[in-house]
Amino acid sequence: MSSAPLDSSHEDYPVLFDIEQTLIGCAGGVREFSEMVTVLFRQAFDEVIDAPRTNRFTLAEIEKTEKTYIGTKVEILLRNYLKLPKGSILDVCVNGVEVDIKMTTARDWMIPRESIGRPAILLKADEKRALCDVGLIICRPGYLRSSNNQDKKGQIAAAHYVNIWWMLYREPYPKNFWEVLPLTDRNAIMAAGSGKWRLATLFERIQRQPISRSQVQAIAQQHDYMKRLRKNGGARDILGPKNIAILWGSKDRELIERFKLGPITADEFVSYQALTEDDIALLRYHDHID
Repeated sequence: MSSAPLDSSHEDYPVLFDIEQTLIGCAGGVREFSEMVTVLFRQAFDEVIDAPRTNRFTLAEIEKTEKTYIGTKVEILLRNYLKLPKGSILDVCVNGVEVDIKMTTARDWMIPRESIGRPAILLKADEKRALCDVGLIICRPGYLRSSNNQDKKGQIAAAHYVNIWWMLYREPYPKNFWEVLPLTDRNAIMAAGSGKWRLATLFERIQRQPISRSQVQAIAQQHDYMKRLRKNGGARDILGPKNIAILWGSKDRELIERFKLGPITADEFVSYQALTEDDIALLRYHDHID
């Protein structure tokens, strides 16, 4: 994890230090904050793309108006997870201080007039590379450059990025594997047949790579999608004889660590094909293969 706090001599240090400490405390620690934020980015994108109901799989496929909602979605998820109240003027109240939350998937953050002179949590996500930033700043007028947009929002000038307290910088978050999946693989998966066959094709072709629950649902295209992973009618029946196991981050943590497949979150799955007698015996013992 990469971070870059401001120097203690910086004029914004006292205010931003208090905010940073509160956010870390609400999350339960530095590591917990990083894990929570990275999962929230993936959740926000998946919910807005809404693959199970729209048959769209990447950010590029959604409408321009929908992209504006990603920031709102991340704001709601972040505030709810940290159990912080909504501000009366801005997005969140931290220790009695009104703080804005600004999200971008581009280069710049747009700062509204009501946020000028106030602290802000800056969020940025690069969905192609699955990298995110979380920063803190006080939106001083001198840090902003004017914009030509109709609502007169300002932008943080690149020269003043040095005034950002980076809590996370270029931090990996769970990938949308559709972004890197060759079109031939996507077509093969979606043309495989029923839900269990699509999932079996997915986990046979895409091994050792985390796949989120929402992506599993999108491929199964059924309400009882979890059933399509299991024995007695699911992908497990197809993959088990091939010594391919589908492991769940919520229940198979020891096996995931044993096979060095992590990091995997509790809402992700990963497939692994056993090639040695020891691995085959271990997966059979845990009833993942036949």
